[in-house]
Parts: sequence; structure tokens; C-alpha cells
Amino acid sequence: MPEGRKINSEIGRTAIEEKVKMHLWAAAGGRCELCNKPLFVDDSFGVEANYGQLAHIHAVSQGGPRHKADLSNEDKNSFNNLMLLCPEHHHMIDTMPESFVEGYLLLKKKRHEERIRRLTEITDTQTCRIVTYFSNIDNWELFSDSKLLKEAAVGSNMLPGSEPVIELHRDSKLTYQSKRESFERKAEDLQEQCQKWFDAIIRGNDAVAVFALAPQPLLFVLGTFLNDQFNVKVFQCHRTGHKWRWPDDNTTVGFEFFKSRSSNNGAVALVVDLSASVTDDRVANVLGNDINIYHLTISSPNRTFVTNEKIQDDFVATFRSALEHIKNENSSATEIHLFQVMPNSLAVRAGMDYMPKADLPLVLYEQASAAEGFFAVLKIGGTCV
Repeated sequence: MPEGRKINSEIGRTAIEEKVKMHLWAAAGGRCELCNKPLFVDDSFGVEANYGQLAHIHAVSQGGPRHKADLSNEDKNSFNNLMLLCPEHHHMIDTMPESFVEGYLLLKKKRHEERIRRLTEITDTQTCRIVTYFSNIDNWELFSDSKLLKEAAVGSNMLPGSEPVIELHRDSKLTYQSKRESFERKAEDLQEQCQKWFDAIIRGNDAVAVFALAPQPLLFVLGTFLNDQFNVKVFQCHRTGHKWRWPDDNTTVGFEFFKSRSSNNGAVALVVDLSASVTDDRVANVLGNDINIYHLTISSPNRTFVTNEKIQDDFVATFRSALEHIKNENSSATEIHLFQVMPNSLAVRAGMDYMPKADLPLVLYEQASAAEGFFAVLKIGGTCV
């Protein structure tokens, strides 16, 4: 505690051990655990000094804020019952205990110290470049705030460098139209942007954090340009909570792959209906009734199930197996018609996994609306990009 501060006699008899103080300062990174302000320098005049105060979550003295009678003196002055705070917030939590309850303070302490731990565990080899691609997205600035992107990267043990965010969409003058020609031009523009940045700026050993929202055929194309040449992590946009940071979630998802319709010599379609179900008649409306239809899906398709990176990896493994199965089962097929209805990060990861030299060419489909149905926009593999 700061010198000269009047202390309760009970605290005096059971002073906070020096090793506990050092532990707390280290775990908090020398910053206030509520506002993140550095506590080793004055923020107005730059005067260096110790401005940190050790605040008790459960007060030592009876009648104090959040006091617990069953805590021992050792527990009261333990690391788990202490927070490193600036004087302003120390005063606030003790004078407004009804607003700063035990659960809130414990959560803030846990999150702050976990963030400091993650940051200090990151080595120089884990620094990354942040890459964004937003196309045909309303209010895309809300999703591209650099603070949000950096927070998401840090949450995945990646340290964003000081370089500005690479915005693959920034120089594009092409507007979205629900026409094949529009997608072809946008795919060409995206390829130019990727070559511009990745060939000249990003080295093969750089880590890359990718944040992308766009029509799914373009997300797939973006993935083909990233492929396995770069150390890439693709982030999912979440509908609740932090827009990009992975939540603390270990949920697993069971992906299902099956054939729903057979034909001896018909076209081959793969429907990846993960965000919403796609009925076979919608595919037949495009390709006719003489068709083989495969589905890669989950038991209850929805837009929010991608809550951790392992789900991404499990999807990629299933997608890889599906492409190989379809190729082996349809020896006369010359291409696969791919209908995508899936979360943004999985569309990019699917493109990253596609191997043009080994896999059948893919015809990618877009749907302008449920009423208008699907239409072919791009062909990947073979002689097309």
C-alpha cells in the first residue's frame, strides 16, 4: 500500500507479504485492473512513481465493503482477494460497493490478468499482419475497427505489429451486382490486391490474421489465394458479444456428409448448408433433375455455431474428405457444383483447403435472394481462377 496511508490495525497486524505485492504487480502488468491505466507514471505530467494501490475485494474490517466474516487473515491479504488499482478506482469500489460487487470485481481481475498473461507469452515469432476484406457489407466500418481486430488477434496469442491494417477492399472501385460478370471482375480485383500485398509486403513466414465478410464465392476465392503458403488464422464474425474475438468456448460440432440424390451420369453438386438448410429442389431448379447431390451439414443449421478454432479445423477435415469421396465415386465427373450457405470463416477456410491440382474444378454459386434462387458466378480450378 502507498506510504503514509492510514491503515486498519488489523491490516497492520497481518501486513500484505512482499511476495504477494510483487505477484500482483506482475500479474496486472503494472496497470489498473479496471481501467488499464499504467500505474508507474503520471498520465498528466509524465512523472514516474508508484501510483498503484492494493485494493481488497473483500474488506479486511467488519462493516467494510464486501466484507466476509469467514475469511481468515491470510485469505484477506492473499493474491486472490487483491486487485491492483489506480487511486480513483480504489476509492470508487470502496465507496460504491453496491455497484462493484464481488462477482464483477473477480471477473475484471480474471480478464485483466489473463490478457496480460497472453500478451507476455507472445514471442517475436508470433507477431502478425492484420488483413481485412469487406465487400457488399453495409456499415462495414463497424466490423473493421482496428481496436476490435487487434483484441481478437491478441485473444488468439497473436501480437499485431505497428503496421496499418491491410484492407484488400480499400482500393476497389467495383460495386456489387448479382451478375456473373460482376463476380468475375471482383475476383480479378481481389487477386490483384492479394498479389500486391502478399507478394511484396507479407513474407511467407509472417503470421496473418484474416477478417472477412463478403458474398461466399468471393470468400472462397480469397481462401484460394491464401492457401497453405502463409501462416493464416481466419476469424469468425460473431452475432453476440465481441464481434471477432473467440469466446471462451470448447463446444464441438458433429459435421454430417451424405448423398441425398443419385443419378448415373448427371451433374454433381455439393451443398454446404451449415447456416441454413438447402432443399434438393432448389439445386434441381438450377441443374435439372438428373443430378447427384451431396450435403455437408450439421443437425440444426444455424449462423452462430462457429465458436472456436477447433470447429473450423473439424470442418476443413470433413470438407477435404467430402471432395475426395465425391471425386472417387464419380470418376466421369468433370466438375463439382458448389452451393455454399455457411459462416464467413468456413467459406475462407474451405478455399484455403482447395487443391486445384488434385481436386475437381468447382463451379461456385451465389443466391441474390431465396426467391431468386442460386446462379453460377465463378469457376475455380482447371483453366479458370
